[in-house]
Amino acid sequence: MAQSWDREVDFLVVGSGAAGMSAAIRAHDLGAEVLVLEKGSSCGGSTAMSGGVCWVANNPGMAACGIADSDEEGLKYLKAITKGEVEEERLEAYLRESLRVVGYFEEHTHVRFDAIERYTDYYPEVEGGKPGGRSMDSRPFNGALLEETLAEVRVPHPQSQIMGRFGITAAQAHTFLINTWRTKFLMLWLFFQFALRWRARRRYGRDTYLTAGNALVGRLRLSLKDRGVPLWLEASATGLIVEGGRVVGAEVERGGQRERIGARRGVLLSAGGFERNLEMRRKWQPSPIEVTWSAASLDNVGDGIRMGMEVGGAVDLMDEAWWTPTTMVPKHQLAWVLVVEKNLPGSIFVNRLGARFTNEAAPYIDVVHGMYGDGQGPFWMIFGADFRHKYPCGPVAPGYAVPDSRTPRKFTNDFMRRSGSLEELAGKIGVEAGALRATVERFNAQARSGRDEDFGRGESMADRYYGDPRVSPNPCLAPIDRGPFYAIEVFQGDLGTKGGLKTDAGARVLDEAGAVIEGLYAAGNCSSAVMGRTYPGAGGTIGPALTFGFLAAEGACADLGERP
Repeated sequence: MAQSWDREVDFLVVGSGAAGMSAAIRAHDLGAEVLVLEKGSSCGGSTAMSGGVCWVANNPGMAACGIADSDEEGLKYLKAITKGEVEEERLEAYLRESLRVVGYFEEHTHVRFDAIERYTDYYPEVEGGKPGGRSMDSRPFNGALLEETLAEVRVPHPQSQIMGRFGITAAQAHTFLINTWRTKFLMLWLFFQFALRWRARRRYGRDTYLTAGNALVGRLRLSLKDRGVPLWLEASATGLIVEGGRVVGAEVERGGQRERIGARRGVLLSAGGFERNLEMRRKWQPSPIEVTWSAASLDNVGDGIRMGMEVGGAVDLMDEAWWTPTTMVPKHQLAWVLVVEKNLPGSIFVNRLGARFTNEAAPYIDVVHGMYGDGQGPFWMIFGADFRHKYPCGPVAPGYAVPDSRTPRKFTNDFMRRSGSLEELAGKIGVEAGALRATVERFNAQARSGRDEDFGRGESMADRYYGDPRVSPNPCLAPIDRGPFYAIEVFQGDLGTKGGLKTDAGARVLDEAGAVIEGLYAAGNCSSAVMGRTYPGAGGTIGPALTFGFLAAEGACADLGERP
């Protein structure tokens, strides 16, 4: 029986993050009529709030940095860190096709990346690991080029904004870690540039200098706009339509109306993970878990995964996430990630027993694995006056810039506990005082020697990337020996969930028997991660999202002629 449609297109994309927009661009260029659906009131999803970094082995920018790489080394690295849990065919597809995707975007769209020379792989000492270059920055973008469409781009995470005013690149963020003349010069230059944009801010209601994930989404959105590809906001796909065992469309709610949209070539599910679905998280993931601990988009409630499962899609890695320690900031809906602070010298993480339990400077996914493995929460970040003076902590600026006397009370009262002694601090956070004192004294002795005998903090090049190069003999270690002393609570947070629909190397959704569900594709955090339970380096989420979204479009539109 023929279906009755309110609208019919070739390729229907559900979700407007990196995966969805990548797919829409490629499908259009292959000659398809495309429609992108976005549940939220703005586009970009978690990609827009991310660092916008893309991890691609053997990318062209590495040679310019003087870093040798090859597809073979990239495969050795991914096989080593994924430990045989990911099909080699998918790993090979990612390594091969991600290079092609980046090249295609460079030639045919506004998307641009720059290799970050010193941003190491997260496991650089593993076979095939590299000291830098595989992680690529999204090049800053002039949002005014989008004109009124700029209002559609999701605003960045407040954590990524300097003094709440403007963004910086991942490479610049590294410069801001420590207070040097370079930091001061860069800050003055950025403020000068910010001042020059006052007319644009008045016109568009926000800063037009887009960086990080906002820059990537802005570039993708302009590429779609150039092509005339429609992107519907506040349009929720509620279910897939199947005919003869093939997905042929979706039911959509938009403006209070229900519509049936046909998809002649297929449907891509790229609507993010299930970060904000407490029922799903408690069903599938380790305990304790709370949706408020996530830094991902508030719209990500697992809609795409649910729809895929309803038509027989299998799932995998549902117990995993792109974990990162986070902290909760008063009057903020989104958790703040502790990617940088945990590596800087002069702080430690402790459990409710007052004991350290992991290498705090390890890749953030491993730190949260350590938190769940320890199981003795709540957890706390402990630091002293020296750390407070030198470094930022969440939304609190370094003490040299904003001392405690000028720090807003919402931070000093509700976020950052402060005491004159470790014993008094222990009482405030419910930790046994003697145990905390013993832990700090042991750590201090090891910090002075430059060697963390308990957990090896600072031994890996990846640990040291966010360390303080002025501190020796170990840039990740300094004693906590001068008060006042501080504590902030640390949670098992994430940047997004990893589990989702099982797919093959072409992003086609598979059922429980491993057979392809015709007409259905998944990419981004709607699909189970090609990186398995690990994280290769910064951009290990966005790189696969762009790549497998692109491949889904090619699979669906394989027999269409490419547009001139």
